[in-house]
Amino acid sequence: MATLKFAAPAVLELLRHALAAPKHVSPYGEADPGPGLFLVKDEGIYLMSNGKPGLPGENAPNKVVYAKGYEPLTEKRRDSSDAWGERYEKIRAAVGGNDFAEFLPADSFKELQPQDKLSVRLSATKISICIIPSTTPAPTDPGKAIRPNVH
Repeated sequence: MATLKFAAPAVLELLRHALAAPKHVSPYGEADPGPGLFLVKDEGIYLMSNGKPGLPGENAPNKVVYAKGYEPLTEKRRDSSDAWGERYEKIRAAVGGNDFAEFLPADSFKELQPQDKLSVRLSATKISICIIPSTTPAPTDPGKAIRPNVH
């Protein structure tokens, strides 16, 4: 099982966009699934809003939040076949060799706060979202505990 870690504040920005968007897209052209995020694997592993119109990113049509350690190679390192092979193998070992996009409903993240730690665990048969509260909870929510959400 792979465990992917994401920056909570950046993920919250994606969620705010998805929740505010007038329309939503599904990863494979199905009916509007409602607000949520896509977990995507291509040259890296990342989350992105499914809101339409999309949330523009820096030098990209859509803003994405990469899993820590699973970002694509920079242009400088892309020239090294060793670096490229190592990154590909790390990503492949975590989630397999095929590209994919999986829909994660916004409700799966409803307890997420900026100071929390967020991880997504993947196995061959399920995706689990785990929100781990900060050791210093926000004053408005003092009793938070680990809240896994399974899809």
